[in-house]
Amino acid sequence: MELAKVDWNNEWKHQMTQWRTTSGKSCKEFWADPKSAKIYLKEGVGKHQNRINNTLKDLPLEPHMRVIDIGSGPGILAVPMAKQVRSVTTVEPSPGMNRVMQELIQEKNIQNIRCIEKPWEDVEITPELNHRYDLVIASMSLGMTDIREAVEKMVQVSRKYVYIYWHAGIPGWEAMPKAVWPRLFDQEYHGGPKSDILFQVLYQMGIYPNIEVTNEHFHETFTSQSEALEFYCRRFERIQDDHRPVLEEYLSTHLVKGNGGYVHGFDHTTMKFWWKTGEESHALN
Repeated sequence: MELAKVDWNNEWKHQMTQWRTTSGKSCKEFWADPKSAKIYLKEGVGKHQNRINNTLKDLPLEPHMRVIDIGSGPGILAVPMAKQVRSVTTVEPSPGMNRVMQELIQEKNIQNIRCIEKPWEDVEITPELNHRYDLVIASMSLGMTDIREAVEKMVQVSRKYVYIYWHAGIPGWEAMPKAVWPRLFDQEYHGGPKSDILFQVLYQMGIYPNIEVTNEHFHETFTSQSEALEFYCRRFERIQDDHRPVLEEYLSTHLVKGNGGYVHGFDHTTMKFWWKTGEESHALN
């Protein structure tokens, strides 16, 4: 295979389709449930506070900046960023995530966040985005089928920086479906495109980003084994009642009981891609 002849955006589309087919539910559909969104928020502002703080320190935030947070989730970055910049616009398609984010905004009495409840693909630059942004960030939120088109729009609305964070290697949370899918469905589980494909897409676009790699440990905490089972059954739409014993068997050997409840931990590698736009950027090919 000659890499230069591969259409990497089509490869991204292919792997995204495989992921959605084998998992049975998109991220938007899963996080539409406020229960799932609240578990994410609880872990995001609790056990993952160090990771959030490191990301915030990593971003070139300044008081005069306008920032757009694509796939903002429950606001774990948007809310603290709003305290450091002029304004934050969030783009989040999931009703559950938006509901939880609004609760957090009200709790923290934040006045400078504007929320758009849409997929990034459906957002119109005019009139929905009425100015360019000093910083465009997409953190673990690349659920778009056409990643080239999504990145092109990020570049269009950016006047200074684009920062993208995405999965590298095999994320630890894919260990469970990879282990049980052959037993349940007689097929392999496909986890979707990772940072290797993203880099190739950017390269073919004429974008040569700065790249940094970070290794992290994530975990989700549940009050009981049954809560964990329900959470993962919601995450994977293909799980039916007769599949639950297999999933329960897996969780019984991977959940660790602690003072805070039942913990499902996993390792994860993140790749950060960032580049300058405007007059300092490479033109898109």
